[in-house]
Amino acid sequence: MDGRLADNVVDADAVGGLRRRRLAQAEIDIDKPLSEGFSLLIKHNALFAALLPQVVPSFRCIGLVRNPLAVLASWQTVDLPINRGRIPAGEQFDPDLRAALDRDADTLARQLTVINWFFARYGDELAAGGILRYEELVASGGKALFRMLGHANAERVPLTSRNDHAVYRNTDIDRLLGALRDNGGAWTRFYSRTDCDALAERLAPT
Repeated sequence: MDGRLADNVVDADAVGGLRRRRLAQAEIDIDKPLSEGFSLLIKHNALFAALLPQVVPSFRCIGLVRNPLAVLASWQTVDLPINRGRIPAGEQFDPDLRAALDRDADTLARQLTVINWFFARYGDELAAGGILRYEELVASGGKALFRMLGHANAERVPLTSRNDHAVYRNTDIDRLLGALRDNGGAWTRFYSRTDCDALAERLAPT
């Protein structure tokens, strides 16, 4: 946004029911001093997940995972293809994923396929030391990620979890939780059903 990195690609609040994309491709002015050994982190969820088998041998990759109930709730609120159970960049480079999504007419079922595709990709392609839980990142003030990058002495930064974002309370949390529990899948490698139940309680309408 305006030549600077934003912390989220969509608006914080929903307008007309969905949170709209607020970013555009543009040049970014990096005006901070950089040492010769600086770290450049690049994030592209679907593209990198699809290409992990080709990327991992050449680049250091870190998978950031998040409570699957929070992920599903977020997907219900954004005006992006994933709201409709599609993930173009992933499908473009993984024909099996595209075929699986083409076979299912139900949006939530497609979203469950996508979420398990992500978790399976990370679990299969990244070593345990290359996966970080979002909740640990927030609780540690970023230090969990700094340690993985070799910057153990970096200072904590104030971070706030968005797992219980107010806009998620407008979604059918019980339906999403039930679908996760019935479906199971690769997400259970990283989160328990208890983790999802606890978040569902926090997201219950007040």
